[in-house]
Amino acid sequence: MIKAVIFDMDGVLINTEPLHYQCWVEIFKERYGIDLDYDVYKPCIGSTRLHFMNLIKENYGITFESLAVMNQIMKEKKDEIIARDGFPEMPGVGQMLCCLKDAGYRLAVASSSPKPVITETLETLDLMKYFDVVTSGDEVKNPKPAPDTFLFAAKQLGVLVDECIVIEDSTNGGKAAKAAKMPCIWMHNLDSGDQEIPDAVIEITAWTQESIEKIMKFLHFDQEKVLK
Repeated sequence: MIKAVIFDMDGVLINTEPLHYQCWVEIFKERYGIDLDYDVYKPCIGSTRLHFMNLIKENYGITFESLAVMNQIMKEKKDEIIARDGFPEMPGVGQMLCCLKDAGYRLAVASSSPKPVITETLETLDLMKYFDVVTSGDEVKNPKPAPDTFLFAAKQLGVLVDECIVIEDSTNGGKAAKAAKMPCIWMHNLDSGDQEIPDAVIEITAWTQESIEKIMKFLHFDQEKVLK
């Protein structure tokens, strides 16, 4: 039976994918005079900055001095845009986390974002209090779509793989959940771009009362017949 729920962050707990793409578009335009093609950016959704750095080198021949320098450039641009336009919150996410916590589930974040970014985001949105474990793709050998991030989160939670369910918005995340042998709930966030999780046990599009009830019903009553 499911004892733990493992969340991706970007596009699931916070609507950051449009923000991230906007950041990189502005960075590459301002620094290199390049119009960042969405088709180049798209494969990195749900994966790590290192993967994105490799994609940029492959497609544009641009090499950042280091991952730390790349992260700092991104942080400065992100802070600039948030100061200008506000933080891209997702309505209802706090209610959903509260329901799961009150029901006794252990909760984790397993995001491909750098650990300081995850921590800062969750603290800014007052969501850190709901999570037992916070993990990053930087802490494992292989990023999503490899299963490492979710397997590491389960280990940190102290639960078995078959006691976990994942909530993801990206194709890479869905593949990672499948590789980890964890069922996946698909947060079909239209702002996350052209993503697909065909093996998802549930599909939702927002953190509404209806979607929260749908998830709780699955966890309490439907999981045996779906997962057997």
